[in-house]
Amino acid sequence: MNKRQFIRAEEGKPPGISVVYYDSDGNMTVRYHDKNGKIGSIAWRNNNPGNLAWGTGSHATKTGCIGKAKGRPVFPDYETGKQSMRLLLKEDFYQRLTLNELPRKYTGVKTGQPDTQEVIAYRKAIRIQTKFDMERTVKSLKNEEYEKLLKAMETHEGWQEGCEEFIEVKKVACVRLNKKHVISEYLIKDLKQQKWHSKKSAISMAEEGRLHAIVVHAKKGTYLRPKYGSTSFKEHLCI
Repeated sequence: MNKRQFIRAEEGKPPGISVVYYDSDGNMTVRYHDKNGKIGSIAWRNNNPGNLAWGTGSHATKTGCIGKAKGRPVFPDYETGKQSMRLLLKEDFYQRLTLNELPRKYTGVKTGQPDTQEVIAYRKAIRIQTKFDMERTVKSLKNEEYEKLLKAMETHEGWQEGCEEFIEVKKVACVRLNKKHVISEYLIKDLKQQKWHSKKSAISMAEEGRLHAIVVHAKKGTYLRPKYGSTSFKEHLCI
């Protein structure tokens, strides 16, 4: 599959199962937690290898976040997510911590509270994978050592690829009117072809998120209108 540039992302439905990415053409790429038995971790679904929490929302937004899912920032690609993690740990409040202290801050354990099992497991993972003196500060690490720390944390957070599905969102090329001058048919095009659809069929596609249109439910019936900023469908009449 060709790499696409994603500009927006959101949690899929039902929540906690998938993440939906949108490209500049409005097409969708969905990453699933479990589809056809192939499980994708939160880190992978969100392109967030460090599993940064939304508590870092301001930082995440400044470093390329394009959405939120499962209470965590979503990034457009792995590299952007990794760079956000890299920059976060360069902040002063992380730099002055020892490697023993780092997991408490990173997982959100408040001062005075006992270590959680997550903190204990995190310390062990860093110690075993890096073999660093755990009383060293983050600031003391040289560049190669710093990257080794990040890799250990990424491994501990878990990056497991799952199932990814590309969904093309089709567009209305032109329309036909009935005798009452109401749109009755839509010529809908995709990357391969274009085909005429009834009003009912077009509405169904829009409800499924597979057509660039908005479904409007009015007293006089249900109809489609273009998405905000687009020209009226009646401006694209087919003769």
